[in-house]
Amino acid sequence: MTLFRQLMMTIIAIFSLMLAVVMGINFNTTKGYLVGQLESTTQDSATSLSMSVSDFMALEDYVSVKSSINAVFDSGYFSEVRIHIYDNDKNIIRSNQTKIDGVPGWFINLIDFKVPVAKAVISNGWSELGQVYITGSAGYGYHQLWLASRDLLISFFVIGSITLILGSIALRYLFRPLAELEKQAEAIQQRRFIKVIDVPKTRELKSVVLSMNRMVEKLKKEFASEVETTQWLQAKAFKDPVSGLGNRHFFENQMKSHFSERERGVDGLVLVGLTDLAKLNNERGYESADMFIQSVADILAKKILKISSYTILARLSGADFVLLIPNFDYAQLKQVVEDIMMELMELNSGSISYSASVANIGAVTIDGSAGPSSAMSQADAALREAKREGSNSSKVYDLNIGQSMAISRSSWKEILESAIQHQSFKLKKQKVVTIDESPITLHEEVFMGLEHAGKVYHAGHFVGLAEQFDLGSQIDQVIIGRVIEYIKSKKLEVSLTVNLSASSYSKPAFIEWLNKTLSHLEVGVKSKLMFEISEQGILLDEQQASVLAQMLKTQHVLFGIDNVGKQFSAFQYLQTLLPDYVKVDSSYTRMAAGKESESFFMHTLCKMFNSLNIEVIATGVESEKQLAALKRFDLDGVQGFIIGRAQDM
Repeated sequence: MTLFRQLMMTIIAIFSLMLAVVMGINFNTTKGYLVGQLESTTQDSATSLSMSVSDFMALEDYVSVKSSINAVFDSGYFSEVRIHIYDNDKNIIRSNQTKIDGVPGWFINLIDFKVPVAKAVISNGWSELGQVYITGSAGYGYHQLWLASRDLLISFFVIGSITLILGSIALRYLFRPLAELEKQAEAIQQRRFIKVIDVPKTRELKSVVLSMNRMVEKLKKEFASEVETTQWLQAKAFKDPVSGLGNRHFFENQMKSHFSERERGVDGLVLVGLTDLAKLNNERGYESADMFIQSVADILAKKILKISSYTILARLSGADFVLLIPNFDYAQLKQVVEDIMMELMELNSGSISYSASVANIGAVTIDGSAGPSSAMSQADAALREAKREGSNSSKVYDLNIGQSMAISRSSWKEILESAIQHQSFKLKKQKVVTIDESPITLHEEVFMGLEHAGKVYHAGHFVGLAEQFDLGSQIDQVIIGRVIEYIKSKKLEVSLTVNLSASSYSKPAFIEWLNKTLSHLEVGVKSKLMFEISEQGILLDEQQASVLAQMLKTQHVLFGIDNVGKQFSAFQYLQTLLPDYVKVDSSYTRMAAGKESESFFMHTLCKMFNSLNIEVIATGVESEKQLAALKRFDLDGVQGFIIGRAQDM
């Protein structure tokens, strides 16, 4: 119960107690007054009647006596007037049944009103002729008591209502600082560090508000320090200080993580070797050499933004750069290599390179059957061949032997459009469980694929092409619809998680469609539906990701972020999006089971996420060694082949 309601109930209780006390005092006072008034009236009437009928009694003129009785009875509030005659022991009586009009029956039954009886002796000289008995009427007393009680109750009700209305307005005004403090406390719990700007003038509230503001400032600095430490450690271990790109260690970890995925499509691997970097450094100094490296890094970084957010870019050594582009075919790779070479050659016009000979590029396409060592060897061979051909030359090998390459780009577009139209995507689900000894399933992630010409293709074969054909949002709509129907048809114990592509939620129309779809779902169905977005997608369009997150929170639908830590990010988006959980990139899972110095990164990430009350899930868990190593960290769940393979839905 809120403090406002408690205070209002206290006011009502005090007011009710006051009403009861005042009504009790007023009732007893009024009742005493009415009884006394009636006693006085009946006694005066009895005395007056005894004197007026004494002569008639002496003459035994009982007709006149009766007339006097009638006159007295009609002049006052009496229920009975009786004269007892001593001579014949008879009574002359005038009475009437007491009628109480306008008074509720329950009030009459509740009140015991004692009616007074007055007496007076009728005498003539020294002789006593009889006695007068006059009984007062209770009707008058009940009526007056009811009117007094009713008027007092109405007055208290009116005054009480006005008091409560004015009191509630006053309390709400006084409680505004408390409401702001409540919002501030909830924001702190979600690691949104906001300050209360309007400091109240009330001394006690002012002290609390100022204390909360100081605590917010301290927590804000502590979280900023955690983020800064994480960034520093990440940069120290994985970032090349000159180019700002990932270093060899970073690329090797990311490459191992990527090649460990069982369902990979066709990838492009590119090696860029700069020409005469050593001569530039020796003759013009390290600043010119650094500028050359930074210029090349800028060209490559801008290029991958146009290609795919999932591209891995790093500087392997002094003059060598590497790009790993997932879901990329030979024709696309050849075009990208040509574009990169054209931009690199422009560096000579600005005298950034040593000479007109700027670089050589070697590239290969590889499928899921190739390993990381084999792929790098083939790319290195392509680079050596390009160097033999002369300056600014490139060589692209098509080493892919997968059947997917037999399908042209135009054919893939037709296949995807047909799958969208007929909703023929194949769906699988994989468990995400707690890291306890007795694991509990947290949710199940949905994966998609499609079948063509008797062969099943997983998402890695076509998701990149779908993005290029601008079919990502249509595919997501189909998958969401299929999952919703599946939830409706099954009695699920855990939720299903659907991955959303960045190209989908970057469109306001898609978010509007999803919001409308969720609004029409029953609560039971909606509670079994979750969504995931990738960190790469967030970094490309954080504003639209925030719009999506706010919509899902409004709909009370949980969502998470996948591939966290894969990019060099400041993690500031966590405070904006506040996901329910994050899935740490599988490269950190591998490091957690490796050297102690490398496992520290997982510890740092878990600490930062837990400080934001965000659940942490490790992905890519493929061995008992990794699972045992991960139990040292503050993780909420794990996912991978050792936990369970994807099952058909």
